[in-house]
Amino acid sequence: MKPLKIGIGLGALASLAACVETSGTSSGGQMDVAAGAPPFIEGRFGASDAAVTSCRDLLASQTTGGVRVVGSEFSEANSAVYMRVGANGAPWRCLVSEDGSNPTVMFMGSEGAL
Repeated sequence: MKPLKIGIGLGALASLAACVETSGTSSGGQMDVAAGAPPFIEGRFGASDAAVTSCRDLLASQTTGGVRVVGSEFSEANSAVYMRVGANGAPWRCLVSEDGSNPTVMFMGSEGAL
């Protein structure tokens, strides 16, 4: 009877181990950008300080957990500022005029990973 109980217990542990949620984060512990989302630029900075500050302030007012600017790119139409929020590094993009006016933020992570 004891070997049967041990076998059942090990089977239950194996089943629980298979239930660990791993999707939605990259190997670095940050949430992945959703498949099919626009490009997410990290490590390259081209937008003005006014654009970055405007985006960071808007996103900080709408979220909790801290906002980190991880990249940006300049465009004459609208600059883009890329940020990560919270401990899980949720990816966000902000489109903004180069003078910092009219920032608009968009979550870029997978909704299924929330």
